[in-house]
Amino acid sequence: MLPTTKVIRVALIHPLHAWVDALETLLAPQHDIEVIAAHTTADWARHAVAGGGAELLLINIDGSSVDGPAVMTSLRAERSDLGIVVISDSEDPALLASAVRAGARGWVSQTASFDHLVTVMRGVAHGETWFPPDLLSVVLDSLLNAEEARQQESAVLSALSAREIEVLRCLTQGLTRQQIAERYFLSPHTVRTHINNVLRKLEVHSTLAAVSIARQVGLADSGQDRRSS
Repeated sequence: MLPTTKVIRVALIHPLHAWVDALETLLAPQHDIEVIAAHTTADWARHAVAGGGAELLLINIDGSSVDGPAVMTSLRAERSDLGIVVISDSEDPALLASAVRAGARGWVSQTASFDHLVTVMRGVAHGETWFPPDLLSVVLDSLLNAEEARQQESAVLSALSAREIEVLRCLTQGLTRQQIAERYFLSPHTVRTHINNVLRKLEVHSTLAAVSIARQVGLADSGQDRRSS
């Protein structure tokens, strides 16, 4: 008796109906691939992933209204082991790095052969990573540069006191000075002093710039102070 082949259940997102129809038609004869959701928007894919059916996402992030990395991040929140293959002709380092951080493990040009696409889909579904060699160094360089910048900004935050970090975190959450004062039983004047100290130590001239730095190092997402021991 021949062993059964595990079927890869796929959710497909592409902004062009023609591409959606063509990919569905081409993938239909593949005995180990089943497209269970295919659309031009993320909603159908979201239902397929949230319901536990789709284990591989095939998504285009070229020139569409779809924010690919954001969609990938939200879908992986529904299923952390979701495999993701991107169809894109972009060579933008920022987009490549964002896609990798969002969980992309395969990257296929829109001009690549169908056989190559299927090979990448199968590889990613089995835990492999498939990126074109000429783009791999671009991705790595971008990720390394971003990590160096994050570490530098995190080191800057280590100069803040515990209270100043609490105030900065409140600013990232959109709280006003009055709301911060009420939360920590401080006077508005004291809150203003803390904010001025934060701006001085971060060497920025606005709360917006300070909030940007805080978000880049993940301060807004954590309940823990990001201070050096």
